[in-house]
Amino acid sequence: MSGRHARTLRDGVDYSRVMDSQLPLSWELLESLRTLLGCDHIMIEGCDYGQQASYFSQRIWAGETSLVNEVDKAEKARFWQLVLRSLDVEPFIPARNESLVARPTDFRSLHDWRNMPVYTECLRQGPGTTYELFLQIPDGYRRQLRLIGFRESGRDFNERERFDLELLTPHIEGSYRRGERQRVLLELTPRQYSLLRRVSEGWTNQQIARRMGLAEGTVRTHLNNIYARLGVGSRTEAVTRVFGLSQHEISFPSR
Repeated sequence: MSGRHARTLRDGVDYSRVMDSQLPLSWELLESLRTLLGCDHIMIEGCDYGQQASYFSQRIWAGETSLVNEVDKAEKARFWQLVLRSLDVEPFIPARNESLVARPTDFRSLHDWRNMPVYTECLRQGPGTTYELFLQIPDGYRRQLRLIGFRESGRDFNERERFDLELLTPHIEGSYRRGERQRVLLELTPRQYSLLRRVSEGWTNQQIARRMGLAEGTVRTHLNNIYARLGVGSRTEAVTRVFGLSQHEISFPSR
């Protein structure tokens, strides 16, 4: 490993500590990853492949930065239509709910990649082959964080670049989660936060109602309001989003 390569990796670690509650990742971190991987463009998006929608998109594209907090579903309609028509939907829809660094050419030949309708209509960026390197991180039920590097020409991403992204995955996810918790705390009222904290500790709705001096139906109403604010559909997802626990670490009754 050259000194320059080591410094670029270290930059990724250092910039992962820079947090802006208004951004999924700091621009410094995103740019350092673009440099490390040798990308023409890079983006991170929140992908809900169950709803066939994106709940944010942050990009450095042709040197320009952009952030869209709510992506118009109509903009993605053709993309998802073509993905679902494909015989092999990976890596767009994962077979396993786990973090993964992959290339589309891990799942199909280069010839097949170039001839996929979703590639030719939605993903090709120039006259040459557009290569991609994905980092996929689970983000709730049928949701993923997707960091994608794009290379418009030259060679495909190699194993060293894959390893670099795998090495930085915990730092990238940690940076996103820290910022997300700050954003979530701004969205919840103190009472909602207190109630959800008790949910995370395994309390039932009945126990929460007694402790907080509420009717059990009011607890359910508060929970439904919390789900709506966080954009989730269950106790597990809400606790995961606010307190950063892995879903396999959470076990509590539904009431």
